[in-house]
Amino acid sequence: MDINNLVEKCINSAIEYGFSAFEVVENSRKTNRLYDKNFKNFKTLKGLGSEGIVELEKLLDHSNDYVKYSSATHLLSVKEEKAKEVLKQLGSKPQLFGFSVEMLISEWDNGNLKDLV
Repeated sequence: MDINNLVEKCINSAIEYGFSAFEVVENSRKTNRLYDKNFKNFKTLKGLGSEGIVELEKLLDHSNDYVKYSSATHLLSVKEEKAKEVLKQLGSKPQLFGFSVEMLISEWDNGNLKDLV
């Protein structure tokens, strides 16, 4: 798969999942499917090694917060400080999304997510 197409899939799936999870919250099955799709796309990108990591880092500067969130989540295990910096900025936003970010950082710091990303 072309890395540019994979990056585009990551962006689209992060936006779809973020909208469904944090803005609409109507259909939990749909949200769960979108989460799985989003996680798979970002995991595949990260699995490309250094080239994928570089692309994930670029996505930390994306204009959409859900793309930043997904990218930072997958970068925690390889670029922890940079990822946490972005997550903390997202966590300060006055919305439910901010609470989710705070919980993610807390669970990461407690060692509960090491195997997930």
